[in-house]
Amino acid sequence: MKPILATLSPHLISDQLFLIKEISLPAFSTEFHFHKECQLVHVVESTGRRIIGDNVEYFESGELIFVGSNVPHVWYNEASYFGNENQLQAHSMVINIEPSLLKECVALFGSTSQLESWMHTAQRGIQFYGACKDNIVALMKRMLTEYGLRQISSFMELIVCLTEAKEYRLLTSVDYENPFKDKEQTRMEAIFKHIFSNFRREIPLTEIAAVASMNTYSFCRFFKSRTQQSFVDFVNDLRISYACRLMQEKEMNMAELASRAGFNHTTHFNRLFKRKKGLTPKEYRKSLQLRF
Repeated sequence: MKPILATLSPHLISDQLFLIKEISLPAFSTEFHFHKECQLVHVVESTGRRIIGDNVEYFESGELIFVGSNVPHVWYNEASYFGNENQLQAHSMVINIEPSLLKECVALFGSTSQLESWMHTAQRGIQFYGACKDNIVALMKRMLTEYGLRQISSFMELIVCLTEAKEYRLLTSVDYENPFKDKEQTRMEAIFKHIFSNFRREIPLTEIAAVASMNTYSFCRFFKSRTQQSFVDFVNDLRISYACRLMQEKEMNMAELASRAGFNHTTHFNRLFKRKKGLTPKEYRKSLQLRF
């Protein structure tokens, strides 16, 4: 389905600046959605694939992500989360922030230029790391134990940390704009689920077009208008991300790695990997060894 316009009320009422909550469920919601509120999401415990705008990546426990206002997003769990056999949990801390009220609040004490500049940048989605991430997560944990003015004070301290952060990376492409502007539910959810379940094998264009109930020409136009990527590029990005994850978890030769990630030919895998990552697979693996 196309991402739906979500309303966070009544959890975040119209005159409430922010709301912090802790979530622990068997699996995260699979609804691809967007809303006017910004979100700061700390994944305490979970793994899977994350979509923010036109960015698709694997996520794991410990990540900290800021999602801007009206940016489509979803965290999809691995298949093993859907069932009770492993007793896995999707555990997160989330702060929903009303951006217009935040600007009004800051304006009471002076210029909002720093905040507005940061929020413009944050529309691309931000992943924090390093000591910066640790400080923000510590503030989120503290806020869960606080009430009233103490919690408000911690929240404003958190906003300062966000706007002054140096250790982060932006997620969506520079020119990304949300193409979904209404509540109509469409095909994107089914398309994403089918891709995520089958990307390690060849997915014929006729097959994925059938999932969307479209002919191949219409599907290609539809998919690119929604993701700002062709279907082939989207799947290849997903396979490359999966290959990177395999390199961190398992020892295997490049031919096996390419096959496990969904590539039929090692030469094609090597060429595409270098184009996407700027390193050959062997160079990337060596960089991981140096890092750890």
